[in-house]
Amino acid sequence: MENFIEELNKFSNNKYEFMLKSALLDKSVDFCVVEILYKDGVLLPKEERIKIENFATSILPSKFKYEFNFIKRYINEDRIFEESKKFMSKNYPAVSNKIEKVELNGNEFHISIIVDNLSFSHALEKKIDKELEKFLKIKYNNFDYNCKIIRGTVYIEDKKQDLIQNYKEEDIDIFAKRKIEFFDVVPLVGEFKDELKADYIKDKTAEEENIIVCGKILNIQEKVIKRKPKDKQEESKNSVSEAGQLEEIHEQEERLGNENITKTEDELSKYQRKLYKFTLADFTGEINCVFFSNKENQAKLGKLDTDSVIVVRGKTEKDSFSGGNTLKVKDIAYCSVPEGQTEYIEYKKEKPFYEFIEPEKVVIFAQDNLMNFAEVKQVPKFLQNKVFVCYDFETTGLHYNNGDRIIEIGAVKIENGKITERFMSFVDPEKHIPAESSAISGIVDDDVKGAPTADKVLQDFYKWTRGAIIIGYNNINFDNIFLIGQGKDARWNFDNETDDVYKWAQKYVKGAKNYKLKTIADKLGVTLDNAHRAVYDALATAEVFIKIQEIYQNDIETALNL
Repeated sequence: MENFIEELNKFSNNKYEFMLKSALLDKSVDFCVVEILYKDGVLLPKEERIKIENFATSILPSKFKYEFNFIKRYINEDRIFEESKKFMSKNYPAVSNKIEKVELNGNEFHISIIVDNLSFSHALEKKIDKELEKFLKIKYNNFDYNCKIIRGTVYIEDKKQDLIQNYKEEDIDIFAKRKIEFFDVVPLVGEFKDELKADYIKDKTAEEENIIVCGKILNIQEKVIKRKPKDKQEESKNSVSEAGQLEEIHEQEERLGNENITKTEDELSKYQRKLYKFTLADFTGEINCVFFSNKENQAKLGKLDTDSVIVVRGKTEKDSFSGGNTLKVKDIAYCSVPEGQTEYIEYKKEKPFYEFIEPEKVVIFAQDNLMNFAEVKQVPKFLQNKVFVCYDFETTGLHYNNGDRIIEIGAVKIENGKITERFMSFVDPEKHIPAESSAISGIVDDDVKGAPTADKVLQDFYKWTRGAIIIGYNNINFDNIFLIGQGKDARWNFDNETDDVYKWAQKYVKGAKNYKLKTIADKLGVTLDNAHRAVYDALATAEVFIKIQEIYQNDIETALNL
C-alpha cells in the first residue's frame, strides 16, 4: 500500500516520526521483514508497539507475513554529516564546498567546511558556518556545534590538480578569422585602399582606435549642431574629452528636439555643422555611429539613407548616456558584402576535468507500494541505454536577445531510466537582477555575488552533457535559447540532441486543466518543491519524464515502433 509510513504516523499522531529504513521480501515463503526508524528521545512501550504492528499489518498486503523491527534514529556523526551536506547544498549552491569532517567531542560536534578559493570570500561574507550552526541547533538542540570554514581545493583530487596545472589550452587568434570581406568600394569621406576586411560588430565591445566595420544602415538622422566661434573653440578644445563630446551631442539634441532638421549647404552658417547619427548592422550585431560633416562632404553624405551598405573607420567610445558603445566615424565609403554569411566561431574543446562546478552523485528513494519489493521494475524501452540531462535555468528576464542572462542552473542526469547525478550553481550575470525576476525566482544580486560567471559554469556543464540528450520543460522555446546563445558567447558548442518534456506531456497526459509543470507534476504524483528554483524544477521535470515513459509505455512503444 502506498503512503504506508504516512498512515502509520497518522495512527500514532506523529509522536514517533516514523521513517522506512528497509523492507526485505522473501517470495519463497511470503515473508517480509520491515525496518522502521523512529525519533530519538522518545519511548516506544511494548503495548504501543504491538498496537502499531497490528495496524501496520492491517494496511499492508494480506498475502505476506510480517516482522517489524523498530530502530531509534540516533544522532551521531554520520547523521550530522548528512544533515550538514543537505543544508549546504540547498542553501548555498553557489559555494563550492565539502563537509570534510564531523567529530563529536563530549556534547559538541566539530564540523569542518572545506571551501575552494573561488568561493572562500563569499562563504566568509555569508557566514555559512554560523548559519549551519543555527540550523543544527534548531533541529538537534541537545548538542552544541562548532563549525569552521577552511580554505582548500574542493572536489579536486591530487591527480586532478595535476591535470589542471599541466593543462594548456590551445592559443588561437579567433579574431583574425572573424572578418567580413567587402568589395566595390566607393569612398565618400577618406580612403579605403588595402583594407578589404571588417571586424564583426559583435566583437567591438571595448574602447578601441582605428576599427573598421561594415553593414547596412538601419536608421539615420541629420541634425544641425551650432559651433562656437573660432576663438572660443581654441580656448575650450583641450577641456572637452572625447567622451564629453558625446554627452554634449546628447545635450544639444535635447535642446533641438527629436525631429530631423535638414538644411541645404547654403543655409549652413559658418558656426554650424551637420551631425549624422545612424545605426549600422552586420549579421552579428549593431552599433550606434556619429559623424560630424563639413561643407566639402555635405553633398556626398546627403545621399546616405536607410538600407545603404557602407564601411566605416573610426574610434569606439563608451557612451554614458546610452550605456553602450558609440563609434565616432572618421572615414565612410559605399561597399558591397557577401550574402548569406554566418558567424565564425572557433569552439573550445572539452576539458579533461571539472574546474569550477563538480557534479554530485544522487540517489532518489521512492517509497513505493511494499509489493513492489517483490519485483524489479522494468525500464521503459525509450529510456534503455540512454543518457538524458534534464535542466532548468533561472534568468534575469525572458529575452536573451535583449541582454537577459542566466543566474542559476540546475540539472539532473538520467541514466538507463534512473536519476544518478545533479549539477547546480548560481551564475553571476555581471549585471543587476531586476526586481520582477527576483519576485519569481527569489534570487537577488547578493545571492550571485561571488558565484562563477556563465563562461565558467557552462564550461563544466558542457563536459557533463557530452553524449547526453538534453531535455527540459518548455526548454525549446526558452532555456535552449539561453544555453546555445551564452554557450556560443563562451565558445561552447551545445550541439546535443534535444527534446522537450512539455511536448511529451501534451501528447500523452490527457485531461489536464493546463500544461504547466506544477499541474502535470500533481497529476502524475510527482512532488514539486521550491518551484522556480532551477535544480528543483529540473528534478521534477526529470521525474515527470520518467513517469510518462512508465505510465504510457505501451502507447509510446507503438507510436515510435520500438
